[in-house]
Amino acid sequence: MAKRKPPRLVTDRKGNYYVYYSADGRSQRKSLRTHDLSTAEARFAGWLEQYNKEMMVDPDPLIEDCLDYWMDQWISGRMLSENRYPSVVNNLKTYFGKKRVSEVTREHSLEYARMRRKAQIGRSQAAEGTIRHELQKLRACMRFMCEAIEPREKRISRDLIPFIELPSPSPPRNRVLTTDEIYRLREFLGDLVWNGQGREKTDRLSKISRFVFIAMETAQRKSAILQLRWDQIDLDKNLIHFLPAGKLQTTKRRPALPISSRLRPILERSRKESVSEWVCDNPRDVHEQIKRVGQELDIDGLSAHVFRHTWATRAVESGVPLEKVAAFLGDSIDTVRENYIHLSPDYLRDVVDLD
Repeated sequence: MAKRKPPRLVTDRKGNYYVYYSADGRSQRKSLRTHDLSTAEARFAGWLEQYNKEMMVDPDPLIEDCLDYWMDQWISGRMLSENRYPSVVNNLKTYFGKKRVSEVTREHSLEYARMRRKAQIGRSQAAEGTIRHELQKLRACMRFMCEAIEPREKRISRDLIPFIELPSPSPPRNRVLTTDEIYRLREFLGDLVWNGQGREKTDRLSKISRFVFIAMETAQRKSAILQLRWDQIDLDKNLIHFLPAGKLQTTKRRPALPISSRLRPILERSRKESVSEWVCDNPRDVHEQIKRVGQELDIDGLSAHVFRHTWATRAVESGVPLEKVAAFLGDSIDTVRENYIHLSPDYLRDVVDLD
């Protein structure tokens, strides 16, 4: 059997440079898109570094390499909220990156949590829920390295996987808007135009108005609303498809929902005024804008989650079956039952006045 040649730099008759290499038992080539030798050599060096990394089988890899594999093979192009992962991965790499899988201990996860709370890692002090979320992603990365990384030769032994201790779950966020607060929000945001300092003045309905109306009427998660594009809204069929085409559902499901009579005119106006593919102009966060609305209307504790929790609470209190509430929210029936069943009008009515 002929010996497989190593990757090499080759030029064709027209002076185009290519990398020639073997993969899956066949000769392959990759264009370096240049006629210049020095440029081709630099690009070849970068390609070769990545190639060697992919081909190398390390039974005890660095955590930073594990995170890179996980992002490349499992997250990019697959996860709905993939734009939120790079900051998580950067924080994890800062502390765990240069450690090998076998070197990580339970104490390291505890130390990571302490440093995140003090802003010694990351740009600001992290809440318990944020720290828990990041360490859960590290756990997911370790499972990926055991079960799903390709090629299979790179999969590591389950015995290497460390125990990663998580902070306790955050307490429930139980703030529910009153009827008066909902009315004031609708009145204030129904025709709100906010022109930022230094920006060209416009009569377009503000981004925060669009976001809050969609949040109050659909009860969807913040990321699902901010990532909503106009091609996901079907005004002819009166439907919003919160799951983008080609994306897979996760445990945080994104349903297709009918457009309410209150939301429809907001969407119709916003569609006419649209300036981008995004319903909310762009997917950037609205935390500060929500905070400002709360201050303007003297509504304490206003957040994106409050709109979702308020919808669910009012729906269950109105007697909507838990199965329908779960389908609307994109949650499991168990999650909805655990958090909301006590609000149902008939809850435990059949076990009182038994005599």
